[in-house]
Amino acid sequence: MIRSTKHILKYQTKTKTNLLNISIDLLRKQVEYYIDLMCSGQLSVNKFLSSKDLPNKYIEHSRWKQVCYKTASEILRSQYKKATNKRYKVYKKLYAKCLDKEGNSKHSRFTNKKFSELNLKSIYVSKYFKKPNLDNFSLNIDNRFFDIRNTNGEFDSFIKLILPIFNDKHTRSINIKIPFKYHRMNIKYNSYNDWLLCNTIRLNIKNNQLFLELIYEKDESKLKDNGNIIGLDLGYKKLVTLSNNKYIGVELEKIINKIINKKRASKSYKKCLIERTEYINKELKSIDFNSIKELVIEDLKNVKYKSKLNHKVNNKLNYWTYSYAISKLESLCQENGVQLTKVDPAYTSQMCSKCGAIHKESRKREVYKCIDCGNEMDADLNASINLSRMGKYGSHNHEKQLLEKIDNRNFH
Repeated sequence: MIRSTKHILKYQTKTKTNLLNISIDLLRKQVEYYIDLMCSGQLSVNKFLSSKDLPNKYIEHSRWKQVCYKTASEILRSQYKKATNKRYKVYKKLYAKCLDKEGNSKHSRFTNKKFSELNLKSIYVSKYFKKPNLDNFSLNIDNRFFDIRNTNGEFDSFIKLILPIFNDKHTRSINIKIPFKYHRMNIKYNSYNDWLLCNTIRLNIKNNQLFLELIYEKDESKLKDNGNIIGLDLGYKKLVTLSNNKYIGVELEKIINKIINKKRASKSYKKCLIERTEYINKELKSIDFNSIKELVIEDLKNVKYKSKLNHKVNNKLNYWTYSYAISKLESLCQENGVQLTKVDPAYTSQMCSKCGAIHKESRKREVYKCIDCGNEMDADLNASINLSRMGKYGSHNHEKQLLEKIDNRNFH
């Protein structure tokens, strides 16, 4: 099953704004309250608890209390896992230091114990655990809290949202209606196509503002049997270079330069970050997946680790968001029934796509010129062609076969 989320724009009066601001404040305080109780051991860290077992403080609405508890539990379990992993990594380093060159223990009282047998204090009061910052967080709510209706007026639809606030008589919770348009949403996500609106929406609270996300899903497409195997090279100067000689996202470097020149955390800086993300989304969606059965990309990890690039280039890599682009590609390939294959990037930029010769000196920045056969072309295009031959369905799907081809200079 494939899922996709779409923001809706809220259009609200001053009264609605006040009610939403009050709701945001209450939800944040209630989630923080439950997190504090869990850290101190006064409340269990489960996924679900009956509203009768949940204490009141800021919110009395029973269903909203359950949502806040579930959210607090998810946030805390995530933080707990991160903190535990950090402490375990420190333990492994310390354990290694307790062994001499022959592997004999220098501190047997420590090394003879398993990690679970060590008398460690609670992770919640350790230096590895950081209390979650709830400036930005999200809550998932089901259709008991909202109702979406289509309209024939200025707006396409409106959502009726139940708030965690009771009326003056304390007999019924207050609800508001937020109209919205689909104009920023792709047409395939409306009710007339094969995407179905889920019975759950997501409330994102960011910088004291509430954003609603509609969640759509459809069955995952069957992988194609016919089509082309295309290599795809990702970069920050050209977002995408395809082995069929197509370039996508050629304006990305300009946008990254705009971000670098802005003051961090300023409004214009944040605006440029949004522009970059929207640009990546738009450009990746422009790839023609209809004729592709497999997309082959480099499996890059720790892009900047031990990088020999200068500070200026590394600074640009900070805003490249490689992992985000990969995540978006994975989603698009799933949606279109395209096999996405990640391969070892070793030598793909140094290898000649024509004769197979490998020379580091052949690549000069954006140009590749083979010092053996004289083949000259765009360096990213050369890499993408090499990638196209290394996919699941390609003739070089195994490392051994690839090395044999390199040795025999058998590329055509």
